[in-house]
Amino acid sequence: MLEVKAIMNSSVEDVIGFKCCNLPDQNLEIQVKNAGEKPVKALSRFVLDAGEKQVELTTVYPPGGQVIQPGEAAAFYCNMDDEEWKLYSSITAFDDQGGSFSAAL
Repeated sequence: MLEVKAIMNSSVEDVIGFKCCNLPDQNLEIQVKNAGEKPVKALSRFVLDAGEKQVELTTVYPPGGQVIQPGEAAAFYCNMDDEEWKLYSSITAFDDQGGSFSAAL
């Protein structure tokens, strides 16, 4: 089971942009925690939902997903427009076994 938390305008944006990875404007941080008892591979794919409108986030860093051990968390990053962000009410994460895990924003 994955728990998902999204943080808009995360302070990590500066680290990714300048100190570590040379990836500017990665202002949306998505934290994914493995609340289960076995390792889970969380995919680098998320869906934001605004009722009738959905957007799939596929240009996420790091690409390829991450294996998360039980009780541990991993973070993903992407660019999101501040005004567009206000439209969405939930986010969904996916694992490599076909599972989907949603959380309110």
